[in-house]
Amino acid sequence: MPIYKYQPYYQYDGVTLAQPFREELTQEEIEYNIESFFSDIDRYFDTHTTTFERLSENCLEITTDISETECDERVKRCLNSLDLYAHKNCTN
Repeated sequence: MPIYKYQPYYQYDGVTLAQPFREELTQEEIEYNIESFFSDIDRYFDTHTTTFERLSENCLEITTDISETECDERVKRCLNSLDLYAHKNCTN
């Protein structure tokens, strides 16, 4: 099965048309959201066909039978819910 890796991070670039009320998060909120990514991600996948492993440097390794595009979309939905972004193909 394919393996995909993601490293969540926070970046504040101000408000946007899509998010006119976006506010900058505190360091505590950022850390909480990043931790929440690792605990929430499984809700976006069928865990019978997907495994998750947290690697060093806050990198998540996902082993799944879905396509890379579909995996990216599911990860993106989780990240968006937490106001985060991710580097793809992080190294452990």
